[in-house]
Amino acid sequence: MAGKTIAINLPNDEKVQLQKGTRKLQLKNAMRAKFDKILVPIADVLIAPDQRQYITFDAFFSNTMFHEVAHGMGIKNTINGKGPARKALKEKYSAIEEGKADILGLFLVDKLNEMGEFTETEMIDNYVTFMAGIFRSVRFGASSAHGMANMLRFNYFLEKGAFVRNSDGTYSTDMGKMKIAAARLTEKILKLQGDGDYEAAKAWIEKDGLIKPQLQADLDRVNDAGIPVDIYFIQGPEVLGLK
Repeated sequence: MAGKTIAINLPNDEKVQLQKGTRKLQLKNAMRAKFDKILVPIADVLIAPDQRQYITFDAFFSNTMFHEVAHGMGIKNTINGKGPARKALKEKYSAIEEGKADILGLFLVDKLNEMGEFTETEMIDNYVTFMAGIFRSVRFGASSAHGMANMLRFNYFLEKGAFVRNSDGTYSTDMGKMKIAAARLTEKILKLQGDGDYEAAKAWIEKDGLIKPQLQADLDRVNDAGIPVDIYFIQGPEVLGLK
């Protein structure tokens, strides 16, 4: 069963995007359900107690919004004659593009803070909620472009020290290091797309596009707590009052 959509950015056609832009749609009811039933319970298990106050629905909503905005930004065509980035990166494109939307969206949050549009507290909310969101999305697995993108980002953040795993098994976000890591990861992905470097994308995914033992053990704790991977809609004639 496919994951339940919480936001939409269409069309995907690069030519139309460049000429006309894209249209975004936020599905607030589905987002609220995932926040209340999945993200907050995950945070209660895996986010450090002193940072749980920063898990907010407004941050979840805006991170998702900036993700969709970021889909419409960035590299559409390679800069070296390889054609569209989608074509050059082949089957690796979707995971790389979802990763770009996530991290470029977080980069936009940082820029809005620098412009005075986001307060320091709002930026921290977005950062910590973003971190909790990695645990939520990585559970979709390698078969999902979103799941794969989050595996790549978790391992990149781990390498750069953007978070620490505490002795009690919870995670704390290092705001300063995450800010730097977000900027560098944005640069890495945009360059990869601009170069249309399939081999580099393939090598990166083979190295870091997996759930390593420590993360898997922590996700097992989430599963043992009975936290669902996704929401499910109650549908059918009965809901419509037809039976």
